[in-house]
Amino acid sequence: MSSAVVSTTQGHPNAPTAKRSNARAKTRRSQGWMPNQHGAWFMLFIPPLMGLILQPSWAALPLLITWWAGYFTYFAITIWVKGRLRPKHLPPVLTYGAITALAGIAALITQWQLIAWLPIFAPIIVVAVYETIKRRERSLVSGWSTVLAAAMMLPTVASISTNGTPAAVSGDLWWATAWFALYFGGSIYYVKTLIRDFGSRSRFIQSVIFHAIVCVAALGLAFAQPHTWPVAVVGALLAARSYAVPRIAQRRGKRIPPKYVGMVDGVVTVFVVVAAFAAFGS
Repeated sequence: MSSAVVSTTQGHPNAPTAKRSNARAKTRRSQGWMPNQHGAWFMLFIPPLMGLILQPSWAALPLLITWWAGYFTYFAITIWVKGRLRPKHLPPVLTYGAITALAGIAALITQWQLIAWLPIFAPIIVVAVYETIKRRERSLVSGWSTVLAAAMMLPTVASISTNGTPAAVSGDLWWATAWFALYFGGSIYYVKTLIRDFGSRSRFIQSVIFHAIVCVAALGLAFAQPHTWPVAVVGALLAARSYAVPRIAQRRGKRIPPKYVGMVDGVVTVFVVVAAFAAFGS
């Protein structure tokens, strides 16, 4: 394969230019302006938008901007820290940080009761920032802190249509929050079995056990509340996927390219969202 690549570039008059262009593109991407964790986009948008759809309110717009700008700030900070606090990585931190602050102030002016969510979000944010400072942004603890923050945006956004406090959130919305937290949390283990920890038996077992527990819990919920059966069905699908896909990759003896992992995850996420609407959207 390497010889084929070389043969397509050697002697080509534009090869040096192409290499320089690729280098410049990588440099721009590394400045911290655009998050490169593609799997995070689903997590970043789906829970808050579902909260907005289930409990619509124009007053939620400043909070949505705060959340999205806040995540961009978090990503920019990780690049800044990994780059040993170089000044060239600081502009996106300051830019996104300012947007986050302004949007956050606007959100509190619109619905000051949102401050009631601070005791929930503060520990999560502290853990995420601490892991970043320690350069462990890809750790399980860091991943779970991001997942919990994203999932909690569903009830937070939904609460704005009433009084903006956790007490205003219905039971079904809390179940939906747990569903998304478990799905995105399980994806941390599942994706690691395919890419970063490919071939790791312990990570594979960890992922399968986690998804099996989620499946059993979803079945139990379906027995207690029959209208939640779509979640049980998708929970079984996730459990089967956690076992079958890594096993197939291991038998082939090579990793599945990340882009294909992401494409399949996109389809699976659609099922997860549809199940959430069917089970908890009434």
